[in-house]
Amino acid sequence: MESRDDLGDARDRLEAPLRIVALGEVNAGKSTLLNALAGVEICPAGPLPTTKDTICYTVGQRAHDKTRDDGWIESSRPVDHLTRFELVDTPGSNSGWRDSVLANMPKYEEADLILMVFPATNTWTAATWDLISMVSEEALPRVALVIQQADTKSTEDLRVIKGHMKDLCLKKVGRELPMLAVAAQLAFDAKVSPQTARKGWSASGFSVFEEFVSEEVCNSEMRSYLIQRTAQEAARRLRDIEDGLDKQRRGMDDDGWFLAGLEREADQLREMVLDASTETLGGARGRYEAEVGHLAKQLGRSLGVFPTTLRLFFGDTTPARMEAKFAARLQSAIRDFALLDAGRLLEECEGHWSEVRPRVVDRMGMDPGDSSVSGEVREKVMEKFAGRVGQGVTGVTGQLRVRSMLDSLVRGRNRRLRGLMVLLLLLLIGAGVCGALGQAQTSWILLGVAGFLGGIGALIAWFSSRAVVREMRSRLSDSVGRFEAAMRGDYSDAVRGLFRDYSNGLSGVRRQLANRKATLEPRANKWDALYLELKSIEQDL
Repeated sequence: MESRDDLGDARDRLEAPLRIVALGEVNAGKSTLLNALAGVEICPAGPLPTTKDTICYTVGQRAHDKTRDDGWIESSRPVDHLTRFELVDTPGSNSGWRDSVLANMPKYEEADLILMVFPATNTWTAATWDLISMVSEEALPRVALVIQQADTKSTEDLRVIKGHMKDLCLKKVGRELPMLAVAAQLAFDAKVSPQTARKGWSASGFSVFEEFVSEEVCNSEMRSYLIQRTAQEAARRLRDIEDGLDKQRRGMDDDGWFLAGLEREADQLREMVLDASTETLGGARGRYEAEVGHLAKQLGRSLGVFPTTLRLFFGDTTPARMEAKFAARLQSAIRDFALLDAGRLLEECEGHWSEVRPRVVDRMGMDPGDSSVSGEVREKVMEKFAGRVGQGVTGVTGQLRVRSMLDSLVRGRNRRLRGLMVLLLLLLIGAGVCGALGQAQTSWILLGVAGFLGGIGALIAWFSSRAVVREMRSRLSDSVGRFEAAMRGDYSDAVRGLFRDYSNGLSGVRRQLANRKATLEPRANKWDALYLELKSIEQDL
């Protein structure tokens, strides 16, 4: 989400620890005051001037000091108090480092609270009042006057001192500034040893001072404004996120309908192919009829006079051989038909995909890639299609009973021809015997009769072979409807399988859409959590 409002400064101010700066003369008690705030001795304090540089005390895992580019010393201390507060100690305003203090006044004014510290023994010191008069109008609401070492003065003395300081405030800056009287050393001792210094805490006035810090700094109007402003902007951004999530949801729902439309197109293309299956299977029917014609020619040659004569002596395996050849050639012919038809269907799928792909890219912003039935997988798809179409051919050939049909026809033919062959052989034997006995005339008569029977047998063989071929061809031709009906189921299954493979391309796009939805879900859950958290913050505000 792009920012609609530059909240960088507000966010940094809210996330950064609250900065408190202590300004005042040498030995005014600035360091002791900061130690009392932290509850730990982080600032060296003593009767002699100890602070020569501006030192910013921040939280750190270990104690170490480093000089920053602006000349300040950043002193890290493992003190819990410093996770929420940065305490800034400064040189005395009347010391030899006064020029450094004056040069840093613009940076001091960026603090959340500016403490002008006066020793109770000298609250009219000119050096500190000059600093107060230098504070800009914008920073004055964040200035407070602290009368340190208040335990050295009586209540009446403090009342007089505060009255005098109010008059000076009106003269120097034209307004009254908050004034607090504290004994920081007593407060520090009480925090370090609460059991032995409980009375000192009451006398220190530090609880009033800390309450002032909480109200004027932690709950200041400026911080409340920053929190309110940030919360409002967060609410606006959450609404933008919600709108974006809703838009994405609606877009993905629309994408789902769009994909469903494409899948319906693929289904319609498949149904068109199935509706035209009768016409398509005409090609398979033609190949079946062509194979029946080829079988008839092969059978006619196999039933010739000479081959038939040999088989009368050595046995006839013609039906088995013819059935095996017919089945093998029919299987091959149907496979060729199926491969050609698969190529035609894949071309139609490719044509449809060439229209679908740019539509998916334009509508959903994702490229589905090449068709799932193109490229290297094309041959595999065609082989699978041909296998499904041809898987029933063997069963259909068995149902046609080519072998049993030929067995009955050939067996009857052979029975008749075998009777003639027996007579012919007997006549030839008789002619031989008569010739051996010297009865030449009788022998020639028997040979003439044998020749006549041989001619009759040849005519019977020729006519009967034609009858067998004709009968076989007629029966197989009459079975073309059964063959086509058996093919239709396998062909329909093959077409559905091919289009199922083709639709896998759209299934890939749908999986990508599902992944998008799955990615969106945790974002929506995170938005719900953020929304509830924001509402909790608004209630707190």
